[in-house]
Amino acid sequence: MNDIRAAAVQFNHVPGDKEENLDTIRRFIDQAALQGIQLIVFPEMCITGYWHVRKLSREQVNDLAESVPGGESTRKLLAWSAQNNMTIGAGLIERGDDGQLYNSYVVAMPNGQHACHRKLHCFISEHMASGNQYTVFDTPHGCRMGVLICYDNNIGENVRITALNGAEILLAPHQTGGCNSPSPGCMGTIDPKLW
Repeated sequence: MNDIRAAAVQFNHVPGDKEENLDTIRRFIDQAALQGIQLIVFPEMCITGYWHVRKLSREQVNDLAESVPGGESTRKLLAWSAQNNMTIGAGLIERGDDGQLYNSYVVAMPNGQHACHRKLHCFISEHMASGNQYTVFDTPHGCRMGVLICYDNNIGENVRITALNGAEILLAPHQTGGCNSPSPGCMGTIDPKLW
């Protein structure tokens, strides 16, 4: 496997404001390009927002959703990827060809290709379906990557199967925690003695 210069970004998304969130993503991509980053990874559902989705109706979730790769967000990620010779991963709500809504993660590559992983264990909204496939793909950087979103990584067999399918790098985006967000506080108080 070739060496790859990577960056992970955590930011507070604006609930439901895809344009603002894409502007934030673009600013981080511009900074990363100046540092020679080849792979930049953003959080789960950072384009659409995450926590507010659990309170939305199906129609409201559908209004946030986009097709992949035909949707505007994926097209922007692919364009920025090509402009910066950088692989870019970001999460959104996907409207599948099957009519289902998914918590998905798009990986845009500078050669014009993309990969899309649908979260296997989706709990954020009753209106969203869980995916049913593992995602492993070749990159123009000379390595194979896999994607598992947030809770997918809590099931050891998911990680094992992704590795057995040839993933050398595992992208493991999670919803943003540690910023000014309900997480990790929503999980309850964590006793510092357990760290």
